[in-house]
Amino acid sequence: MLTLFGNVESGNVHKVQMVFSRLGLPFRRVDVRQDLGQPRDARFLTINPMGKVPAVRFPDGDVLSDSGAILFYFALQTPLWPEPRRDQAEVLRWMFFEQYSHEPALAVLRYLKRFTPDPGAHQSRIADLVSKSTFALGVLEKRLAQAEWIAGPAPTIADYALYPYTRWMNEVGFSHDDWPAISLWMRRVEKLPRFLPLYTDAAREVIAFADYFATPQL
Repeated sequence: MLTLFGNVESGNVHKVQMVFSRLGLPFRRVDVRQDLGQPRDARFLTINPMGKVPAVRFPDGDVLSDSGAILFYFALQTPLWPEPRRDQAEVLRWMFFEQYSHEPALAVLRYLKRFTPDPGAHQSRIADLVSKSTFALGVLEKRLAQAEWIAGPAPTIADYALYPYTRWMNEVGFSHDDWPAISLWMRRVEKLPRFLPLYTDAAREVIAFADYFATPQL
């Protein structure tokens, strides 16, 4: 069985869970929490030297990390990855936008507001992230006012990549009502087969961080 390392409050982890759910892939999850510093724990670094979640361990022991790489790997030869070369480039274009413009603004803003003990100590950075988040959401709004799906005529892994932190905009002070095209798109995503809501776990089994590393892994 596949092993997914990460937690249910991570949007990057949830992207992977959503695609696993869509494709009907069984997996277990090892709970690895950023707020406890576990991705930089020496034991986890033997699995993913990059020190980030998510990471996926295959039954043969091979490990793949980075949410975009994981989505690409499992989407190949499924409807979530188009065949035309130009369409593939369009999917990647929006996934790169998510990782370089969208996630660094919205995800970091959410982390500072929700998971740091004193958000007030980060007011200058928060103000900058609000501005960058507004810009990223504006790019999405313009795109989705012209198309039903992010990267083409049908849903792809680009939609799954962009959904979690966009949906969580309300946790950092943005209103869904201010972004009508985005809101319609989110509702379309939520009607896809085997959709997995945020904060929901699709894992067959959840293993605590310490318990996983207390047992020799084959």
